[in-house]
Amino acid sequence: MDTPQIQDAPVKPGGTIGPIGTVMAALATPLDEAGAIDTVSLGRLVSHILAGGADGLCPAGSTGEGPLLSRSTRVYLVEAVTACAPPGTPIIPGTVSVNADEALADIEAYAQAGATAVLVPPPFYYPLSDGAVADFYEYLAARSPLPILLYNIPAMTKVSISPSVVSQIAGNATIAGMKDSSRDMEYFSAVASTVRAGVDFDLLTGSDTLLAASLASGGKGTIAASVNFVPGLVSALYSACVSGKPDAQDLQAKLAEVVFACRKPGFPAGWKAALSLAGLCEANMAAPLRPATREATETLRAELESVLGPEWSATTR
Repeated sequence: MDTPQIQDAPVKPGGTIGPIGTVMAALATPLDEAGAIDTVSLGRLVSHILAGGADGLCPAGSTGEGPLLSRSTRVYLVEAVTACAPPGTPIIPGTVSVNADEALADIEAYAQAGATAVLVPPPFYYPLSDGAVADFYEYLAARSPLPILLYNIPAMTKVSISPSVVSQIAGNATIAGMKDSSRDMEYFSAVASTVRAGVDFDLLTGSDTLLAASLASGGKGTIAASVNFVPGLVSALYSACVSGKPDAQDLQAKLAEVVFACRKPGFPAGWKAALSLAGLCEANMAAPLRPATREATETLRAELESVLGPEWSATTR
C-alpha cells in the first residue's frame, strides 16, 4: 500500500544538470586496518581508473561499501576523491536512503564536498508502491542542490523502480538519469523505451556483463565495479560497441570472465581482493564485512591470470 505523503518542507532549487560520464567506476573505498580511508591508495586507485580511459567516479555506492560508512566518512571520501580527480570529472556519490530527509542530508553534504551529481536508491526495508517511490524522488528533486541519478538495485533495496515511475519523473529538470543494477535486460529495455523522446535522461547499466547489450538497447554507458580493476578493458569495450567494431563481443566475453572470477569470493570482497593483488589497495573491508580468505584470493589470482595472461597484474596497473 502507499506510504503516507511526505510532509512539506522548504523547497530548494533543483540542481543544474552537469556532466554525466559514459564509463564510470563504482569506486571501491581503500581502507586501512583500522577502517579509516586510505587516502594514498585512494589517489593511486583514482589515477589508475582515469588513466585507463574512464571518465567518472562514483564513490560511496555498493562497491564502495557506502551503506556501512558513516555520513562523515562518506563526505570525507567525496572530498578526497574530488581532490584527487582533475577539475570537471563527474563525481557521483551514493546516498544511504533510509528516508527522504536522510537522503537529502546526504545530498546537501555531498554538494558541499564537491560532488557533481548524486546516485539515489529508493528507501529500503518496507515494500513500496509505485506511488510511494515516485513521491520519494519528486520530494528530493524539488529540494536537491545536485542532479539526481535514480539507482535501481532491487537485490539490495528489495524495491524496484518500475518503468512507469521512471517515465513519470524522467522529465523533471533535476532527474539526470538512472543506474540500473537489476541484471534484467527486459526491464532495462522497458525503461529505455518508456523515457520520452527529447527528454534529457541518461540510462546507465551497473551490470558489467551486460554492457554491450545495454548499449544496443538504448543505454548511454556504465557505472561498474570492474572499472576499478580493468578500466582499459571496459573503456575498450564501450568504444568498440559505439563504433561498431567487430571485436566488441570478444571484449564483452573477456570482461564477463573477469567479473565472474571476482564475484566468487563474495561482493564486494572479491573486487577488493583483485585490487589488492594488483597492488592498488589493501583488501580491508568496512565492518562487519570480512575480506576474502587467503584460499579464495589465491584462486582468484589463478583465474585472473588465466583470463588476462601471465602478466595480468601489469595490465591492471
